[in-house]
Amino acid sequence: MSFVGRPTDATDRTHTFYPLQPGFPDQPSYGVLRDHSQATVALVLGVIALCTGLLFVSPVAWWLGSQAVAEIDATPGVYNNRGMAQAGQICGLIGTVLLGAGLLFLLLIVLLFASA
Repeated sequence: MSFVGRPTDATDRTHTFYPLQPGFPDQPSYGVLRDHSQATVALVLGVIALCTGLLFVSPVAWWLGSQAVAEIDATPGVYNNRGMAQAGQICGLIGTVLLGAGLLFLLLIVLLFASA
C-alpha cells in the first residue's frame, strides 16, 4: 500500500494502520484487537433499560449482546470486548424478565378489575 492510499487521520477508528498478523494453526492471530460495536450498544441499552425503567429496550439489548458474543466467539483474536457483550446480554435478560413480570402483573390486574 502506498502512502497516498493510507488514512492520515489518527482519530479515524474504522481503519487500522496495521493489519492483524496471521497466527499458527493452533494459535489465534495477533495484533491490534478491535472493539465490537454491537457489544458496546448492547451494554448501553441494557444499562439504560435497568436504570431508567425503559424496559421495552431490554429485549433489543439481549438480542444484540447475544449476536455480539456469537460473533466474538466465531472470530477469536479479532475482538477484545467479550465482557461488555456478556454484560449487555445479562442486563437485557434481567430487563426482559422484569418486563415480562410487569406485563403479567398488569394483565392480572386488568383481569381482576374486569371480573369484578
